[in-house]
Amino acid sequence: MSSVRILPAVRNVFVFAASAAILLTSFPAIGAAQVPDNHPQPAAAAASARSSVSTQTHDRKSLWSNYLWQSIPAADLRGLTPGPVSKAYAASEWQPLFINSRFELDGKAKNLLALLRSTDKDAMDPAPFALDRLSETLKKLADCRAALRTADPQFASAGKRSPSEPLSSVGAASGTYGAKEASPSQPANPGVVITEDFRRCFQAASEADVRLTTDFFLYTKQMDPYSPFEDSLQVLLGNTPISTYMAGLEPKGFGYKALLSAYRRYMKLAAHGGQQYVYFASPARPGDAGREIGLLQRRLRQEDFYAGRITGVYDRATERSVKQFQEAHMLTPDGVVGRRTIDWLNVPFRQKAALIAYSLQAVRNSPSRRFKRFIRVNIPQFMLDYYNNGQIEKSDKVVVGRASGKKIDRRGQIVGENTTPTLVSQIYQIVLNPRWYVDGRIRAELNKDAGSNPDWFAEHGYVRMESRYESQYAFGEHRLYQQSGPKNALGRVKFDFPNPYVVYLHDTNEKSLFARSRRDFSHGCIRVENALELAQAVLNDEGNPFAQKMDSILQGTRQVFVKLSKPVPISVEYIPVVAAGSGSIIFAGDPYGVVSESSQLADRLN
Repeated sequence: MSSVRILPAVRNVFVFAASAAILLTSFPAIGAAQVPDNHPQPAAAAASARSSVSTQTHDRKSLWSNYLWQSIPAADLRGLTPGPVSKAYAASEWQPLFINSRFELDGKAKNLLALLRSTDKDAMDPAPFALDRLSETLKKLADCRAALRTADPQFASAGKRSPSEPLSSVGAASGTYGAKEASPSQPANPGVVITEDFRRCFQAASEADVRLTTDFFLYTKQMDPYSPFEDSLQVLLGNTPISTYMAGLEPKGFGYKALLSAYRRYMKLAAHGGQQYVYFASPARPGDAGREIGLLQRRLRQEDFYAGRITGVYDRATERSVKQFQEAHMLTPDGVVGRRTIDWLNVPFRQKAALIAYSLQAVRNSPSRRFKRFIRVNIPQFMLDYYNNGQIEKSDKVVVGRASGKKIDRRGQIVGENTTPTLVSQIYQIVLNPRWYVDGRIRAELNKDAGSNPDWFAEHGYVRMESRYESQYAFGEHRLYQQSGPKNALGRVKFDFPNPYVVYLHDTNEKSLFARSRRDFSHGCIRVENALELAQAVLNDEGNPFAQKMDSILQGTRQVFVKLSKPVPISVEYIPVVAAGSGSIIFAGDPYGVVSESSQLADRLN
């Protein structure tokens, strides 16, 4: 039988034995449980199993070890690899990480609690932290401390002592209580009463400490999933101030501060209520007047796009405000209040806050946080940014996969068959004058374009190969590739990076699409507006000799593969709201309907 299967049983035996020893011996050293070698065993408990404890201080360490071990969540003990909670306690020799010698919360705990109680303001889901359960545990600890103060006047005076002074110096956790003489004002057997109070305090304190440690790691993972465990451990061991560490977890780029401020603002707007809705039978234009224009002005004022008087006249000030609103929602800033502008005006503030909350989480989880030089594509924004040394060196418009199309199961998720997937990879080579090898699904579409014209494929530069398709779309037909040249769908350059979806960045021969505000037209690959300039920048930054040869190579049609000396990370992400500088934000929208709170509006918003 594996250690994974026997672990729950072993742990139950350990807990039973430990509890029995505590109750029967009034807190001498408790023997350690036998646990699988793959999990850290409490050092103090192991020592007490080998020999008798000779000092009160050692007694206390052994008690902490055993009670903390009992309080570890079962989920942290499953599997062959210890979880972060048990690893942290092993590093601390199974002593408390957030509770001091008087069973009180230390400074780290108070700092952590303040952060946990404000997770809603940071657009973090509070559910995993089980704050109600944590509050109950802390109340239980407070009640135990109160009972201990009542039962033991010496413990009540311990609050005046240094936190580092052993609590056992005033009799805590020691069998000496049983030898104390009873006074007229004390119970007949004060040792038994006090021992039980201390047992409860050790248990409550251990439960609270483990709960706080668990929430500490949960918070760390949500704020920065790439933060090393070793950095977290230094905080728990007291070697790094928790305030400094927690501040460092917050993303420093990608407009995180602006998004956070916007989220809190929209949550206030939603809580305040009274959102003005607008309706027009036909598009509103400059020069119009009437009650509906007054409602439009009130609505624009609610989001600080309009600051003038409510006149009911579509004047220049109102037109400027409408254009600003349109730019902030990635609409064509023409000053005409048409269907898409009205749809965005009528999105509830709560749902706008949900879009921002999703974006904040996406920024916190962004793989790009690990890199200094990388390419980052944001699907809803239809934009690509190339970072070098942590700064944006180049930005480009992109075309991404179409939102329309039938739904398919893609690696366990139901998505549109043409949608661009989120992913992280590394660009390892640039292909100049690329050929385009057509997959079976697109071959079936080309067959429709060709119709009955037998010369259509040759006219468009396609070459028939000897091998045949095996996909359901074009089974048995000859495979095709499109020759390099001006008609090639990949344009003049392609960026290769390994991924299970067979997508890549590339140039395009359809430049007109970049003039659109919404740019989802591809079969899943990402078309870059100025792909040649991007390739030149990437090659220049690594000093690649092909940077000086690109122009001459592109004058011909020979396919050339350029290996990068150091692969460039690429992260394709889905962030519906982005920062636009000067603290402002842009609602890019939810073209694929990914954000659950507003997915039903995705078609109308884009």
